[in-house]
Amino acid sequence: MAAELKDIHRIGGGHIENLRLKAAEASMVPPGISVLKSPSPADAAAQIRSTFPGASELSEAAKVIGSTSIEAIREAGFDIIANPTRRLPIHHRIVHEEGISGFVDENLERLSEAFTDTSGH
Repeated sequence: MAAELKDIHRIGGGHIENLRLKAAEASMVPPGISVLKSPSPADAAAQIRSTFPGASELSEAAKVIGSTSIEAIREAGFDIIANPTRRLPIHHRIVHEEGISGFVDENLERLSEAFTDTSGH
């Protein structure tokens, strides 16, 4: 059996505190968690650092990257949609069919288990 492709990355890691919707993420339609689709955690971290060179908070957060697969996201009860931006064409969003109410701790715990944290160096 082939290894699962973990090409979905959350800057700051996959722990539950980092998966809770931030204000900007909650206001999107549909609401969702910002993630990047790239070949490796290091690639995702490098993309963030090059796209936002002056953002020390993002650079610090990019020291830890949570990685998962589309399949694992769906098995946890969430979905993923492409949400490219001018500056980040690899940007995606993890969404829930219940919108904001789907981002409760019980659901986020399952989602967190789908992530593996690694170094973004």
